Amino acid sequence: MSDASTLTAFALFVAVMTGTPGPGNLTFMAIGAASGYRTAFPVIMASQIGSIFLNMCVGYGLGQAMAGGGPLVIVFKVLSMAYMTYLAWRIVSLSIRPKGEVTLPSFWEGLLIHPLSPKTWAMSLVAYTTFFAGNGLGLTENALVLTGGFILGGTIAHSIWALLGVSILAFLGEGPVLRTTTILMAAGMLAATLWALLL
Repeated sequence: MSDASTLTAFALFVAVMTGTPGPGNLTFMAIGAASGYRTAFPVIMASQIGSIFLNMCVGYGLGQAMAGGGPLVIVFKVLSMAYMTYLAWRIVSLSIRPKGEVTLPSFWEGLLIHPLSPKTWAMSLVAYTTFFAGNGLGLTENALVLTGGFILGGTIAHSIWALLGVSILAFLGEGPVLRTTTILMAAGMLAATLWALLL
């Protein structure tokens, strides 16, 4: 097992990285603002299931292939931007169309948030290479600790951002100001995705 100081540093890294703005957090804040935490929670859980796949891939070496560039990365960037654009439209639709005319974000839509988020790939790869590479433990042990850390941090951070969205809803009420705020959050999500893709 990694020593206590390494695990503490990893925990702090996870707290900072999962707590900062990114496509996932901004998505959940927008869902919370548009329709409440109860709607956001299943999508948050789906996103964490998706993060299991991503972090296990990083732990078993796919992250190195992503870091190396090439056709795989180009395909990922195209899929990522397309999916985040789709999510942004779904979020905006929640606020600009009458209730009942648009379905709420589904479990399956949440499942792809982290596998197609450039920020999530980047922070997982940095965490693995910084805290786990060359520590003498097996691939499975390192992958499980990496995955477990991000699941815990992600669930807490995403819930906080969704509840922040709920607070915005309670403060602004339903109306043009909330609609404008939701559109700005969706635009912020796209901007965060584009910024991460261009790094």
